[in-house]
Amino acid sequence: MDPQMAKTFRLIPYGIYVLTARKGAEPCAMIVSWVSQVSYSPPLLMVALRRHRHALPIIRESGVFALSLLRVEQKPMVVFLKNPISQRKFSELFVATEENGVPFLKEALASWECRVFTTMEAGDHILFIGEVRWASASQQGKPLTTADYGKTYIGES
Repeated sequence: MDPQMAKTFRLIPYGIYVLTARKGAEPCAMIVSWVSQVSYSPPLLMVALRRHRHALPIIRESGVFALSLLRVEQKPMVVFLKNPISQRKFSELFVATEENGVPFLKEALASWECRVFTTMEAGDHILFIGEVRWASASQQGKPLTTADYGKTYIGES
């Protein structure tokens, strides 16, 4: 990408989310920021994942994923979740939805469970468009954004 173009792409603000999925008893969690609502009826959310991400085959196999929007005060979770976490620690931080057992962050500002509606190849990323089957929101807190975090993912890593 042209350096000037990369500079302008870094100015696009995004929320910072934890994407979770489950394959049998094995959960996975990763930080994502390329998330957007794409439909009101039915309620659809889109998340873009780089092709090598470990969650891709899990979401494809299970057909479900969850997104949890981090609060500003949860900024340390971004670095923490970039490394593998133990099953015990995972159980302390996450709880499963009742419908499909997909884990979501207990203290998130908002969470959504999505059934894969469709997927689409988009350059070096795969777009998962999920139909929201369950959602929960807290009335307190401010969402963590890339501006708050001081870094913006533009697809370089």
